[in-house]
Amino acid sequence: MAYGLTRLLRTEEDWSDLLCFLAELDPEPLRAALRLAPGAVAVRREAPVAGGRADLVVLLDGAERAVLEVKIGAGVHGGQFAAYDAWAESKGVPAADRHLVGPNTDPVPNQPAHWSRRLTVPGLLAGWNRSTDDLARLLSVRALRQFTRVEAELTGPADRASDALSDALRLRRLAGVTQASAPPGTVFAARQRSRAGNPNVCAWRPTEDGYAVAEIQRLNPRNGTGTPFEIRLMVQTRQATSAANGALADRHRDWLARSSFVRYAGPGVRELVTEPEGDGFKKKPGAKGHPRYYGYESGGHGSSVLLKAAVDLDGMVTAFAAALRYLATYPAR
Repeated sequence: MAYGLTRLLRTEEDWSDLLCFLAELDPEPLRAALRLAPGAVAVRREAPVAGGRADLVVLLDGAERAVLEVKIGAGVHGGQFAAYDAWAESKGVPAADRHLVGPNTDPVPNQPAHWSRRLTVPGLLAGWNRSTDDLARLLSVRALRQFTRVEAELTGPADRASDALSDALRLRRLAGVTQASAPPGTVFAARQRSRAGNPNVCAWRPTEDGYAVAEIQRLNPRNGTGTPFEIRLMVQTRQATSAANGALADRHRDWLARSSFVRYAGPGVRELVTEPEGDGFKKKPGAKGHPRYYGYESGGHGSSVLLKAAVDLDGMVTAFAAALRYLATYPAR
């Protein structure tokens, strides 16, 4: 059952579905967690609210009493919480009953300050461990065991991670630590997801030419957690075309080179990097993207800094923090 449950619980949506199902089996643990008065408790999943969809809306005797947004790996993006607030105010749901539910109490990037962080996913699951419903009790015990294992993996060797959720938790922790120590003027992307939907952390600094960009994510994440993590150092023009970005990368090829970054970062980072003396540029033009540089068709172009497969969270923080400092050395015209 453990393997099957791992397959079933892979994303934030899956964990939200489980919480909804547990509440349908036995609403009492959710009532206790939300401190609701006696009455009939019901849960709406992906409830339409003022131009968005809230993960969980909780009703008491048919009236909306609380809203829960589950953020396990992703950050806050767009104006989703402004829409939720407008809806909550129209329904008379106070700020204390608007819950941003994370895997722990770590800050969620760009989290709204007035939403409650009192509830966590493992804390909610634990409430059903003593449920009077046999199925709810069994599912919550197994799910909590799985969640605890996944969260424990986030600080260890990257190649020991079991699934993408471990990567999402690892990168959220990395984002919080490195954002706190980043040089002034560094901007972090709120979404913390690649365009393909994989967990990543992207940050940039404005330059005279456009932007200097650093990004970290699994290399080939679709192949699973057996692949190493990669930092990309890129430049991007305001036109954001492949031709313009490639031309800018040509101008700053020496600065973009992996070996230049490693020399700047020092021996502590050098020991974390695969082939630290290489330039990190493409050796064989691929069918997609720029023929010489790694990057994105309408995004940055540059080099790949491949981290060793067994790097742990501390090592990843060390390497990415150095990359953020390196952005501030972008060559002036």
